[in-house]
Amino acid sequence: MTSYKKSQEEYSRAVYEAFQAIAVTNDMIHRRRHEWLLYETLMETQLKLQGQPIVRYIVGSQIEGSTTIGMHSDIDSDSRIDSFQVVLELGAWQKGKDNLLAFKDETTPPQFYKLCRLQPTPDGRQEYARDPAHDTEVVDSEGRVLVSNTRIDLIAGDIYQQHGHDRMIKHGPSRSWTDEIDTVYAFPCNNLPKECEILFNRSRHGHFPKPETLDYARKCPVFFIPQGHPNSDQNERKLQWRLSTTLTERALMFDFTEVQMLVYILLKMLKIEYIKPELGDNFSTFHIKTAMMFTIKKLDPEIWQIENIVLCATHCIETLEDWARNGDCPHFTMDGVNLFDGKLSKSDIEKLEALLTNLKKDLMKYIGKLNTDMFGMLVLHKGQNQINQIQVLKKIWEIMQAGMYDFIRKMNTQATTLNKHDALTYATTSLTALGALQTHKNKLQREVADLLLPWGYGTLANILASRCIVSMQPVTQDITNQYQLSFKNDLMSGKLKYASMLYSSGQYDQAADILNHCEGLLGPNVAHFCGCRNRKYAYHTDTFLVKILNTNTVDLLRSSFTLCTMFCKHDLPCVPEHLRYEMYRTQTQNDRNERNLSHTWMDQVVIDCVPFLFYLQYLVYRHKDNLPRRLLAMLNLMDYFNNGLGKELCEKSEGHVDTAFHVLAHCWELENRPDVARHLYQWSINMFPTNNIARVHLIRLKQDYSTK
Repeated sequence: MTSYKKSQEEYSRAVYEAFQAIAVTNDMIHRRRHEWLLYETLMETQLKLQGQPIVRYIVGSQIEGSTTIGMHSDIDSDSRIDSFQVVLELGAWQKGKDNLLAFKDETTPPQFYKLCRLQPTPDGRQEYARDPAHDTEVVDSEGRVLVSNTRIDLIAGDIYQQHGHDRMIKHGPSRSWTDEIDTVYAFPCNNLPKECEILFNRSRHGHFPKPETLDYARKCPVFFIPQGHPNSDQNERKLQWRLSTTLTERALMFDFTEVQMLVYILLKMLKIEYIKPELGDNFSTFHIKTAMMFTIKKLDPEIWQIENIVLCATHCIETLEDWARNGDCPHFTMDGVNLFDGKLSKSDIEKLEALLTNLKKDLMKYIGKLNTDMFGMLVLHKGQNQINQIQVLKKIWEIMQAGMYDFIRKMNTQATTLNKHDALTYATTSLTALGALQTHKNKLQREVADLLLPWGYGTLANILASRCIVSMQPVTQDITNQYQLSFKNDLMSGKLKYASMLYSSGQYDQAADILNHCEGLLGPNVAHFCGCRNRKYAYHTDTFLVKILNTNTVDLLRSSFTLCTMFCKHDLPCVPEHLRYEMYRTQTQNDRNERNLSHTWMDQVVIDCVPFLFYLQYLVYRHKDNLPRRLLAMLNLMDYFNNGLGKELCEKSEGHVDTAFHVLAHCWELENRPDVARHLYQWSINMFPTNNIARVHLIRLKQDYSTK
């Protein structure tokens, strides 16, 4: 063994340890994948229950696990618009969808197609549409109605407007409402175009891709995304759609071994620091990903070992170097595509070749100077990885929190738009659909069903209990059983809804018991979250953040996580009377001007769990004539603002501190101290001048006490 080879092996081990130090470990890569797939399944379930014709996939570095904290990677997603279906021949059309025929002509480059609209005939076949259906469509010389890729702008714009987003950011084919998320809206095709057959026909050693991955890839839909070739003239470019195989590519990335992932991430770091300053983003991560796939296919699988990380990275650089020398970067899943075409000019390719050659000549030196995540320094000096692991998991955890909140808010919002009978049907059918998922063979869908079923039980229980209370009938044991099944919605909100129903139906002893149980659940292991527009917050203690290292997300969501508590209009009989005012916070035109469609939470009763707990305790013990416990609950509610989470939320104007002020003010009203109550209502208005029901409370107080 030569001294150079030995030092290269030692250096490779140092690189491996540096990755361990920045929390890029095999366990963390697989946990990232699982959490993002769980989030994806959660979003898919929500959209299905809402009847939305969209399926959203998470793609790219976040779900691959091929990123680090220092890379600051955004979230990439593909949104499949299922109301459309792209077919490759006339006979393959699908009933009930807008069918588009993909075809090529003399103007379409490799990987690009045009889409023409089809229409049904009286005998049930399909033929070319005769007239454009939208202003974005044009008729070509053969009479075909061509769909412009700008059509996606109208579809995405409508979606964002429905969700209250007042802007749409464009990055290439991406259409998003925030710089943190890149969403590509695309039309699906369930048949593989001929150029995609190369993945299955290409000779290989047998180790990559795995046979089961190829079987899965054959079933993956491909997408037509709204992007024309950069070298086409402007008119042609608007009529072109790029063929995309992102789900197949994601499956291939999941086939990477730990060492292969580390080599890939290392190459991405080198690209960011040494190639991007010269070529910008025209030389992309996708070029590196493609080189990795071809290199893995070519090399003996035994070479991919920890001690060969630098050597394997060198082989990948050589693959890219050969492509740059020949001016041709092939696509792994499509035949006849040059990935340099339209991205890099001839001079850019020559510059790329020179940069790659320099990297290859002294790769260890370049690795040692990497600044991303202080990686170069860590190669030379060992570091600790627990803090980095917590940072990674915290970001993923915040996404899952937001996903759970988003599901509950949107489903409650939808129930609010329905009458009571339809809302009951909606809750029942949602519960049935979630129950079916629980027996699904897909583990992710079972996990999501386990997370969401408690919401379904709680929603149904609240609607049924409300009917009992209105009709002055006792709440049945069947309804109580439904409530108990809702307790795993999160740590506390399901239990608090049950306690609220018990109080509203006069069952004070039972309410006191469940509230005392809830109080015992509070502690440093609990994460508090609210995702309401303009009120969002996430509160995690250091104790909780350490806990996420050794606890899976599903268990955390059930045992250590509490959302703000939300009641829709059908739940009002189960809500204390004073709290019901919160549903009518929008009173004036000025209030309405400050709102948009993403403020739907304002049409519900929403309160953070901790103040709701103490407020319910106050009301319950007041009715039980238990003065010490009543005053203790009130003191706890005041302490929430003085020393607890409420103090932090007040300082940042986050969470539902206005509603917390209102319930504390009500306690003072009941203690016959309207002066203190007025002060608290005014404080609330000072924090939130619009859409604040405190103005109505001040008027009510003035009227009540002026008549006494």
